[in-house]
Amino acid sequence: MARIFTHIPSSNQYDFRMPSPLNHAILSIILLGSHVSTTKVADVPSVCDGLIEPSVLSIDKPLENIKANRGNSLVLRCAFYASPQPSITWYHRGKRVETHPAAQFETLLSATNLGQSVVESALRIDCLDERTAGEYFCEATSPCTQPVVTSSVVSINKAPKSITGTCKSLRQPFESPPLISVFTLSRIELPGGVTQLACRTQGYPAPKTTWYKIEEDESLSSIEGQRNYMHLPNGDLLIVGDEETISESFRCVAENPLGSAHQDASVIYMLA
Repeated sequence: MARIFTHIPSSNQYDFRMPSPLNHAILSIILLGSHVSTTKVADVPSVCDGLIEPSVLSIDKPLENIKANRGNSLVLRCAFYASPQPSITWYHRGKRVETHPAAQFETLLSATNLGQSVVESALRIDCLDERTAGEYFCEATSPCTQPVVTSSVVSINKAPKSITGTCKSLRQPFESPPLISVFTLSRIELPGGVTQLACRTQGYPAPKTTWYKIEEDESLSSIEGQRNYMHLPNGDLLIVGDEETISESFRCVAENPLGSAHQDASVIYMLA
């Protein structure tokens, strides 16, 4: 059985006796089993062939060079326009430091889709010093097209160490507020299509994520118990669209005892 089934909060939240698009999607995930977490070479063409328009992968927001004081905490951000959603990997001085897998459920649950998304990734440098300074790369990869990469140089301001911070006092694990490290900012999809909005978080203690729907009056309503939405174990939101909705917006909130962070996403449904 797929691991996602064990994370459903209660047995009566999704009534499988009643037909609905999301119930069908959940049952499809269960039947897929361990295939969800492993990508076989033979399966790659189906992901690309399901796109009704040519695959695309380009830089939407490049990294920027940063100069800061020793001891500062920094966040690097990059964003990509992609179809399908890419995997994102961060490198520091040529060494891989983080990898974020692509959205897998949506490609397994939908035969055809537009899949046009803007996906942002963030990398936190907890404490800037000679060890953490240097060149950083943010690379996006897709099975359907060539990878793209953006880079930045993080350097330390010239100032006496006596008037700047120090990293020597840090001990692991280092407590830190939530950071949303991968997020789907926007998505264009077919009416009735399956969409997976990424919301992967970092922080210590581990943040709790909560998804809300942003109503027309900008108020927030919980997606829990709503038939077309499912909060996945990795923090992402799975959406099964209908034929009538033109657009909808969502907010992902990440919280731990040290603070909170949030990001807003929009989904537009349109015919190709």
